[in-house]
Amino acid sequence: MITSVTLLKEFTVQMKSQGLRILISIRMVIGWIAFIATMLNFGKPTFLVAGVLSFYFLLTSLFGYLYVKKKESFDSGNGLFTFFLSFDFLAIVAGFYLAIHSYPKEFAAIPIQNSVFFTIFFFYQLYIAFYLNRRFSTLMGILVILSYIGGLGIAIAKGTAVFTQYRLEAQTPGKIVLTIEILKIILLMAITYCLVRLVSFLLDILENNNQRLAEEINLRETTLLKNDRLVTLGTLASNVAHEINNPLAGIKAMNEYLFSEEFTFLKRKEPLWKEKETEFLFIERNRKQKRDDYDVIYTLFHFLPKEELDFLAERCIDLGIDHKSFEGLALELNAEWEFVFLWLKYKTMEKANLLISNGINRTEKIISTFQQISEPYLDRLNEKVRVGENIRDVLLLYNQFFSEGLILKTEIDDSLESKVSESAMKLVWTHLILNAIQAAKPGKGIVHVKVTKFSEEEIQVSVTDNGKGIPDDQKESIFMPFFTTRDKGEGSGLGLPISKDIVEKQKGRLEFQSVPGNTVFSVYLPLAK
Repeated sequence: MITSVTLLKEFTVQMKSQGLRILISIRMVIGWIAFIATMLNFGKPTFLVAGVLSFYFLLTSLFGYLYVKKKESFDSGNGLFTFFLSFDFLAIVAGFYLAIHSYPKEFAAIPIQNSVFFTIFFFYQLYIAFYLNRRFSTLMGILVILSYIGGLGIAIAKGTAVFTQYRLEAQTPGKIVLTIEILKIILLMAITYCLVRLVSFLLDILENNNQRLAEEINLRETTLLKNDRLVTLGTLASNVAHEINNPLAGIKAMNEYLFSEEFTFLKRKEPLWKEKETEFLFIERNRKQKRDDYDVIYTLFHFLPKEELDFLAERCIDLGIDHKSFEGLALELNAEWEFVFLWLKYKTMEKANLLISNGINRTEKIISTFQQISEPYLDRLNEKVRVGENIRDVLLLYNQFFSEGLILKTEIDDSLESKVSESAMKLVWTHLILNAIQAAKPGKGIVHVKVTKFSEEEIQVSVTDNGKGIPDDQKESIFMPFFTTRDKGEGSGLGLPISKDIVEKQKGRLEFQSVPGNTVFSVYLPLAK
């Protein structure tokens, strides 16, 4: 008989192993951020610093990925991991301080203002959380905050001016706006607090494997054990979703605040900005036209200072603005050029605000689905649910798999409704779709989700994969608790029995057919009148 000690230990090992895999993925993101910074800083003092950071993070992340790929699980408490994470921090801080030192005092605030290192610090805090070490995450979070403050101190020591008044002030390469930097430090503190709380919560669950609890669980009947396991995982899902939602709400609010401040500033500086905006022309360019227009802009407006000329060219190309809109503006027309640059900055913020808002809205929808499936057995009245929309919400959770070569095919009739528990059925779709993803043929996997009207009384939802199928001698055991066809550590054996139980409580049925290359799980639900 499988004991609770074994289950909890395997769960702990798998959680920490997956955490390190996510950690390596986030390190890779830092490497790409540094690579982009390298390209953008070509010929500038920070080019070498960004290049070294990019090379270090990309190369070591690649080696780390190849190392963990060979092992199903490994000891995340190994001192080697702690050493490399500490060395990562030293590399980031050294790069930050060298970047500040590489500029003369008139431009020493640039590495602080462009937020590249602030973003890298943010991602570093995020990926050390997946190391699942409470003390280490707390210590490094504090060191990150102190290091960022240290960078401000270095820039100020070099002679960078500090703007301390509480009002909106345009940033310049030689000036630090204290209000904005305080907000950044507060954000780093909030991130540290949320991530430490999240790590503490996960570790409290992972370490709760004492002998008394193990013996108590082993004495329960199989049905009670199944429900207890579901409640534990549901609590984990609900709390993780909650912990993610809090900083997400803060980021969304700050994004809206910064955009509204930019808009208010524009209106105050130029009340007739809307009328002036109509004089600007927008065009679409292909790649060649973008390169050509860069040269044209630099030629037409050569009289502008280099920084302003660079900004004008980049914004015109990025925002799709025709440079002809500014022809005829001489250098002496200071007020007109001031409005142009102010308007370009506003349009950049408007575009960024739209991208961030769309990303946050998509994330919030995923979190909402995550929370809905966490407690499906609460006594709730069934309601009319559009089955197709219900399934599409769950498919959002697995976009990563379908972007890595796995093919998703859907035939969904969105008009079909059934009177069921929405959150309970989302858990069913989660189990069936994940099983199909894991079973699909490696390298050429296909998952087919179909929602159709089966009869005048029933809706049929089928999830099909092209994997190797279920052996005949295992078909009778497929709905037994803790029975799994997966390799050791990959499945708990609870997904299908839980799904069958949920479907039957919704007055439906769950059936399957399987031959090599074609396994179909079909759910039949009553059609709502």
